[in-house]
Amino acid sequence: MSASSDTTVQAPSRAPWLWITVLALLVIITRLWMSSAVSWDQNEQLVWSQRLRLGYGPQPPLYTWLQWAVNLALGPTTLAVVLVKNSLIALTFVFMLLAARQVLPERTAWLAAAGLAWLPGIGWQLLRDQTHTVMLTCAIACTWWLVLRHVRNPRPLGFVWIGLAVAWGILSKYSYALVAVALLVAALTVPAPRRALLSRGFWLAPLVTLALVAPHAWWVLEHWDKASGSTLDKLHPADTPSRLHGLATGAGDLLAFLLLAVLPWLLMAACTLGKFWKTPAAPTAPTHSERPGTLPWIEPLLRHYAIVVVAVLALMVLAGASKFDGRWIQPLLLMAPLWVLSRWPQAGDNERDARRYLAACLAMLVLMCSIAMLAPLRDAQRGNGDRLNWQLDAIAASLRQAGFNGQGMILAEHHTTGGVLHMLFPQAKVVVCDADDPGFHLGCAWRKAEKARAKGLPLLQVSTETPAPDAWWWAAWPIGSMPERRVYNLPYRWTDPDQARMKLEFIVYPAAPSAAVSSSAAAHPALHASAHNHLQ
Repeated sequence: MSASSDTTVQAPSRAPWLWITVLALLVIITRLWMSSAVSWDQNEQLVWSQRLRLGYGPQPPLYTWLQWAVNLALGPTTLAVVLVKNSLIALTFVFMLLAARQVLPERTAWLAAAGLAWLPGIGWQLLRDQTHTVMLTCAIACTWWLVLRHVRNPRPLGFVWIGLAVAWGILSKYSYALVAVALLVAALTVPAPRRALLSRGFWLAPLVTLALVAPHAWWVLEHWDKASGSTLDKLHPADTPSRLHGLATGAGDLLAFLLLAVLPWLLMAACTLGKFWKTPAAPTAPTHSERPGTLPWIEPLLRHYAIVVVAVLALMVLAGASKFDGRWIQPLLLMAPLWVLSRWPQAGDNERDARRYLAACLAMLVLMCSIAMLAPLRDAQRGNGDRLNWQLDAIAASLRQAGFNGQGMILAEHHTTGGVLHMLFPQAKVVVCDADDPGFHLGCAWRKAEKARAKGLPLLQVSTETPAPDAWWWAAWPIGSMPERRVYNLPYRWTDPDQARMKLEFIVYPAAPSAAVSSSAAAHPALHASAHNHLQ
């Protein structure tokens, strides 16, 4: 190969940071251009990040803490939530590249990092407004980088960094504990990683982790049902007819998601890199060379890690877990490209193959961004309501015209509603009493509304799209005193108003002078009294 062609091949590897930065900026700009609204998990973060707490619900608090910090600078805006999520995705690529550079030649390391684009977990994160799973994926990539760096150059300070990474992972998503345990067990089975992890100062890693995780762990112990109930319900659905059926369903889910986690990348690599697996593999016995590409311990370490992860997931199936989600499985196998390429580190040596591989990765990123960008337009053309097609200006104008001044308290029926209204009225305190929760009538709506009335604060009780049950509205008011409930049907962006409209129901208090007791309450006084009695 000529010197000029060699320079051409290495050019992308010498500028990976530029590629990652440019692509991340394009994704952020595209997302902001697509819609100023947010949905699902990001709306939840807008509600939770109004203040700092040791815990918020079934997920650890670190993502919310980070969102809170960014909101201090940018406010509760679309830019703030989009910046946090996509910065973490970009950092995942960065950490993967840093990890791969510890054990692979420069060109092949770039292939390992770029290959993340073909892992369904990353693509799904680009398509959906996810939060904790995004941070978990980033924390896993960072942990592997720090561990591989420490194995190559053990020193006490390395344990401090590993302890920080483990704390980051645990405070991102509880399933990170499986990653930490699997990595530790795998490292103890391979001589070089075992020596590095048991070297001088090893106690610093658990010490740092415990110190950082302890406050939230205490909160979890005091709020065990809130922290664990949702996850346990998802793993063990109540409608599972029998243990045998649950075992078969769980095993099928697990197998399907394990294959889905790695198969797309394997097929793409096989098509673009030629028959690289037919070339001699990297040495599996110790050698005198310690340059990346000949490290004898990396492939066994990654292989043993994968075995432990799969074994633990299989034990969960035997223990009764009958339902899995791809979001839970895919981050655990994030290092699949690095594992394969550590076995064949020369896979990136061929210029033409490397170009095809990188082009396929870029094409997948463009495809995922295009799908995400066009999804709201597609739904609009089909006449389907989409939260990303909410017209926020119209929502704000309707509520202001009805008398809400943007101050006081907003009582929302769902986090999706609460997050959007927090962006529109950042001076108001947003509280969510979930209308889908059977226990909402046990006091949430009443306590929050009564607190606002006692302080003389303006109160907006609001529901969007799917109407909240009548009992949810009545629960916030003394019998016979509920103000008029207004219903607006607002058009979605790009959508034919005759096909779909967004329903906005709300009560503004203090009500306008002409407002009377709700006709719904007057027509059903017995039901209203029954709902109120539940609050006593």
